[in-house]
Amino acid sequence: MRIWRMRTLSLAALGLVLSFPAPAGCISDCRDEYDSELSNCRIMYDDPDDADDLQLCVDNAKAQYQDCIEECRS
Repeated sequence: MRIWRMRTLSLAALGLVLSFPAPAGCISDCRDEYDSELSNCRIMYDDPDDADDLQLCVDNAKAQYQDCIEECRS
């Protein structure tokens, strides 16, 4: 029952996000950039001693992705 509720909520949230008018190509481009940045972060900071730098890089990539999505919607 709990898993079903989580899936329902996840699908509802996805539907809400997708209901905002935004060009699909723009969002897809944002996602491609985000995926590329994540890959770059993992390549640059592959040593366990770089964990803090990796987290910062991932956080920056996520912020850029969110900004890109907002630009698509405006």
